[in-house]
Amino acid sequence: MTRRFRAPFLPGEGERVQLDAEVSHHLLRVTLVPRGEAVILFDGQGAECDGRLVDSDGERAVVLATSGARQVSALAPRVMVMGLTRKPAWDLSLRLATELGMTELRPFVARRSIAQGDHLDRWERITSEAARQCGRADAPTLRPVAPLRAQLSGLVGHRLVLTPGANPTRPAAEDEALCLLLGPEGGLAPDELALAAEAGFVTASLGRWTLRADTAVAVALARYAPSEAPPNR
Repeated sequence: MTRRFRAPFLPGEGERVQLDAEVSHHLLRVTLVPRGEAVILFDGQGAECDGRLVDSDGERAVVLATSGARQVSALAPRVMVMGLTRKPAWDLSLRLATELGMTELRPFVARRSIAQGDHLDRWERITSEAARQCGRADAPTLRPVAPLRAQLSGLVGHRLVLTPGANPTRPAAEDEALCLLLGPEGGLAPDELALAAEAGFVTASLGRWTLRADTAVAVALARYAPSEAPPNR
């Protein structure tokens, strides 16, 4: 399988691009890609191209584009509004949301959150790495932390707030816009559920059991956003 790496931009065919330090370290020191080996570059915005490692100074890798850029089939809009959780569960939630096709992530500090602050740069590295590993040419748009009311603004499509004990509802169709709202461990407070209702969300079930926050993300995506991301080719 051809290895994939994120580039700061996609060069034209026959042109070169120097990868950033973190990506270069992974390419050169972790996956040990030899000079001359084929790779795939992606830009995180839905495009990719073929390339070949042609040079490095030991710190930064240089890749020659061997094809023009191609646009990968776009995913239907899939937004997840996520109450902040403890760091390990949060990091796993970001990876799961990326691997299972969400296109936008909107974090907020819920009443029952154990706040960890806004670490947008680190979170973007997590989603970028998850996109690379799962074969996506894009990474989800990651909004800065904001109040719940702001994160619920402007959402359309099939809008579900996930709560224990709610009635089951239908999953989104493959080409249908979907918005999922999940709270932290402990769930959403009554006033937060009221805000969701005002924004057009309907309650949907995660099953009869109370789940950990990262488990709830996995169950919500499997149950209500089950379609696979389109293939890159």
